[in-house]
Amino acid sequence: MLCRVLSLSVLLAACGGKGDASGEPTPPPPPKTTDSGTPSTFVTPPPMGIPFEPGVTYAGVASIDMTPIITDLWTDEEGDGDYSPGDAYIDEDGDGEYDAVWIGGFGPLRPATAVHDPVYARAVVIAKDGEYIAIVALDFVGLGHPRIWRARDRLAADGFDPVRLLVSSSHNHQGPDTMGLWGNPIFGISGVDWAYQDQITDAIDQSVRDAIADMEPVDLTIGAVRMRDRSPWLSGSDWGGKNPVAKQHGMIFDGRDPVLVSDQLLVVQGNGADGTVFTLTNWSGHPEVRDSDNHEISSDWVGVTREVLEAEFGGLALHVPESLGGMQSALHGDLPLVLEDGTHIFQTCTAEAVADKADPECFGLEVGAPRIDADGDAVPEWAIQDSWEFVTSHGWLIAEAAIDALAAGEPLDPTPLRVEREPFVMAIENVAYNTFGPMGIFDMDIDQAITDLERCPEAASDDVIGCFEAHTFRIQIGQLGLVTVPGELLPELAWGFPEDDPRWMSEVDDPSARGEGAVYFPQHPAVCTTTLTDYEECVEELQVGECDCLYVHAWPYTLSDDPDVEPLLDGLGTDYTAIIGMTDSYYSYIIPEPDFNREVSIFIDDGDHYEDAVSAAHHFATLIQDAQARIADRW
Repeated sequence: MLCRVLSLSVLLAACGGKGDASGEPTPPPPPKTTDSGTPSTFVTPPPMGIPFEPGVTYAGVASIDMTPIITDLWTDEEGDGDYSPGDAYIDEDGDGEYDAVWIGGFGPLRPATAVHDPVYARAVVIAKDGEYIAIVALDFVGLGHPRIWRARDRLAADGFDPVRLLVSSSHNHQGPDTMGLWGNPIFGISGVDWAYQDQITDAIDQSVRDAIADMEPVDLTIGAVRMRDRSPWLSGSDWGGKNPVAKQHGMIFDGRDPVLVSDQLLVVQGNGADGTVFTLTNWSGHPEVRDSDNHEISSDWVGVTREVLEAEFGGLALHVPESLGGMQSALHGDLPLVLEDGTHIFQTCTAEAVADKADPECFGLEVGAPRIDADGDAVPEWAIQDSWEFVTSHGWLIAEAAIDALAAGEPLDPTPLRVEREPFVMAIENVAYNTFGPMGIFDMDIDQAITDLERCPEAASDDVIGCFEAHTFRIQIGQLGLVTVPGELLPELAWGFPEDDPRWMSEVDDPSARGEGAVYFPQHPAVCTTTLTDYEECVEELQVGECDCLYVHAWPYTLSDDPDVEPLLDGLGTDYTAIIGMTDSYYSYIIPEPDFNREVSIFIDDGDHYEDAVSAAHHFATLIQDAQARIADRW
């Protein structure tokens, strides 16, 4: 959007207030205070030209194309789709080296050979009555804190409150590697392009500045829907649905026990005098549905959703992820087929079907008649898994849900608009960080890790490179409450447990109710029920007798060793709540500490504890829970 000229009244307000009846300027309002009576961190008038007129909500947006330039091309002469070091390539720049753009996500050594669709840095800034917040959404697999904090500090140098910057990556598995892990880590070759990494810092900084320059008065609308309520075809038989995949729930295939999903789609939209300014979506599904054999840069389903929303409303669409962990993804599930133009495709009766007495949906009908099930519902065609049509279908299904959620939504008054940030110090226990970090492959400033034993006593161990400071935020935007985490949160940590389901109540405490035929813990090995007397026996073991600990989960299954700890979204006191994941840094999965297996690693089979193998630390969730409790104490 082009920068719009502010009205005279807004300009006067930004310079110290509108004039009163005598023509004298009204002094700006005094600094606001928090509930404790201490001055809040914002300045009045707001910095950097953020507009201010009492009672008026403003929003501005910006988008910066971050699509990497592919120069040298891998030729895949073997035609097997798998790159191996030493494969032939076209040396376009003639430097004698293969300058690959490595794709971040799935396994390493996946070079990009083309661009399917762009990746972006997109920002929205919302302000009212001197309060403001900036949200930057990146189409990356993740971004470490150094790049984010450098952009934050640049903005802070011009008066922007650093607490009010939220930078989140979608966790896109089809964009450039922005962490470093997806090059050739075994040989110490980083997957990042360091010049490109500098551009990311520039883009975060500039997108916020551009969004501020584009701010205009808006009315906000908020809506939310659970995808399980959208269609019986989005859930399988375990949940009373009709999807061919029994355990799929609300469009999510959760690969880790317990099978718990976060399927809320939250949408916030800002509309100005000339139409829609922004549409912000928040959803938990991994942008990974093109799978690991893809070699084209893409924003995955997120790009499709944005395009549909922008075609429907205008303005700029942007997306931030919700609780991504454990695994929140449509990958390995089934989705109804939706074409690029939004047409939903349904099955018809073939000649074989109409002649088949065992096929009651088609027997005796004309060839080409629609296939209708016993409930009178048209049966969808299913998108081919690991295909661009699967990506398109996913994007359309989320976009259509967002459109309907807004149609049924309600006005959002961003009063109060409040942001609190709390630091915590986390020991980096993960073997990958400690093995590859000193090689310099990660863009995480490993050499700046905290090794002071007073702040990081774990650094005394040879197995810990040190600690990092990280942050979690709590935000209120009127009747919307948000909690941020620097990674992929297992949804139960946010939303709690389905205690209204007797199947959960049966399985949560009793391992004998788990295993074959179970809904929430189907992978539990029966032998472990008799082998183990307590799950604690498996916490630091891969095998106990005949029991494979890699497929066992804690019983009772709890959020914390402290029984008083509640889900992170409980107690926010707002009508709408959500997590914004992957924010302010990226330390991978956030797992309830009682369920963390501390023996698994990326170098061994991890079974159903893959998330533990790549998480930064076993106490990650506990540190966030404690930090959010400190925020709640002063809220």
